[in-house]
Amino acid sequence: MSSLARGAGFTVSDLRILAETRAWSAPEVMPGHQLVFVRRGLFGLRLRGWRGLVDPLIAYLRGPDDEQQIAHQPGREDACTVLTLDETLTDARPRIVRTTSRVDLLHRRMLAQARSGLDPFALSEMVTRLAEEAFSQKDSASVAPSRPSHRRLADAARELLVANPAQARFDELARELGVSRAHLSRVFRAETGESLSGFRTRLRVRSALDRIEAGRTNLAELAAELGFADHAHLTRTIRAELNLPPSKLRALITSVQA
Repeated sequence: MSSLARGAGFTVSDLRILAETRAWSAPEVMPGHQLVFVRRGLFGLRLRGWRGLVDPLIAYLRGPDDEQQIAHQPGREDACTVLTLDETLTDARPRIVRTTSRVDLLHRRMLAQARSGLDPFALSEMVTRLAEEAFSQKDSASVAPSRPSHRRLADAARELLVANPAQARFDELARELGVSRAHLSRVFRAETGESLSGFRTRLRVRSALDRIEAGRTNLAELAAELGFADHAHLTRTIRAELNLPPSKLRALITSVQA
């Protein structure tokens, strides 16, 4: 984990892990209050009685006394932004939340500013806004699974879509999971609180942001990689999710703004 910026009451760090096995890590207690945003990848998390998968649509808060374990997928890099926070910025209890596109955009802007050396006062304000927005989101743990087999099915669907956000056919996804389309759709909504198509759309937008942030400029190639019909389809979807076109997003998440 590399530190990107520090200020009064916070540290911004970039965490990247490429695991060799899928085994659970040894239990560990992390220092301070940490708000973790998953930018890329998917991994198992055990946190103070909660157990599940976290993906790029989830953030989680852990406290200084909260024991956690992680299980990464071997051969795939997981990338996270870790905010270590002064306790006055948090509501103290551990939480797993589903983030909105608005929260993720604010997260990416804050990350760009931290990397670019924004002055600590302004960065502190951005971190505070981001934490407040994240804490206001719906608690993912409040969506109670109906039965273990349904949770496994929903998690398997999430895993396949995170690995291949360009998955274009609903029937192929259901066939790979060995269930009917109706059953998969019903179970996924019951377990996650959203539709498969909504999850896939938000996931593709997050994947587009990740690639744009990394310097990708050819939107036609990016659209093809993520399963959009064309450049215009990608642009419409991003605008619908974030109220901004890709050109404006690139400026926001890759350079310092006044």
